[in-house]
Amino acid sequence: MKRVKVAEGVELELLDFGGQGPALVFLSGLGNTGHVFDTFAPQFTAAHHVYAVTRRGFGSSSWPEQGYDTATLGEDVVRVLEGLGIAKASFVGHSAAGPEITWVATHHPERVEKVVYLDVKTNGDLLAELLSVLPMPPPSEAAPEDVASRAAVAAALARDVGGAFPAHEIDEANEFDPKTGHYLRARRWPHAEERVMKGFSKVDFAAVTAAVLFLYVDQPRFGRPEDLPGFSQMDLPVQEKLRNLRARALQRDAEMLSVMSMPNWKGIKLEHAQHYVWLTNHDEVLREMKTFLETF
Repeated sequence: MKRVKVAEGVELELLDFGGQGPALVFLSGLGNTGHVFDTFAPQFTAAHHVYAVTRRGFGSSSWPEQGYDTATLGEDVVRVLEGLGIAKASFVGHSAAGPEITWVATHHPERVEKVVYLDVKTNGDLLAELLSVLPMPPPSEAAPEDVASRAAVAAALARDVGGAFPAHEIDEANEFDPKTGHYLRARRWPHAEERVMKGFSKVDFAAVTAAVLFLYVDQPRFGRPEDLPGFSQMDLPVQEKLRNLRARALQRDAEMLSVMSMPNWKGIKLEHAQHYVWLTNHDEVLREMKTFLETF
């Protein structure tokens, strides 16, 4: 574990898994740290020098009050490469890392060799618009038995996401009472998650010129506005805005199917998978990624 300075007063946690070959950089989804790949990333060290990065505001990285928009987070990634003396790397991104990697790939294409998207957000900008209309939903209340101890938290997460998180991810992403072991809170700047979501900007997946492997789960991204709590009591302009956002989200999904037909893209829908695809479909994801990184 190292720390790399990316801006004045901002350092990011960098995990160096070692290995031989060109650089391969893993970026986690929102709420996770680089440690979420602790048991998966090392499986690529035979052909790559493998790293993982924890974005600002989370885990052991710095927790500044600013810099959570897509462009700044993307620049953070470029600064990490510069700090390591790496001219070009391949990237693996999960969920919210999709916009960040796409921003890097379209603004600094000379830095990007290949891209692997693991069920990434393709409509983050629409989510940002949604949050300009509706308040952030309150965090769901965990059952008392699911937060009674570190082991209980780990078990509840494994049940919810379809596979066990690495031990260090549990410790880096959560805080526990040192005396009782009871879960206290997520280990991040309290506003980081909201700032990232509200800072999503539209990125152009079709403009990525690097070779791309797009692994995705076939599930709705935006639900029906009418199913939102209190929808019938909302002002008519707000209701119309929500309907418009959903229509645009459906259109975005259709556009992504077209993007995946581009010559430099390989899109694969994972059957019977959940969002953390390398946990629920480990062997398939590992095989597809290795094949892509070695031959595509």
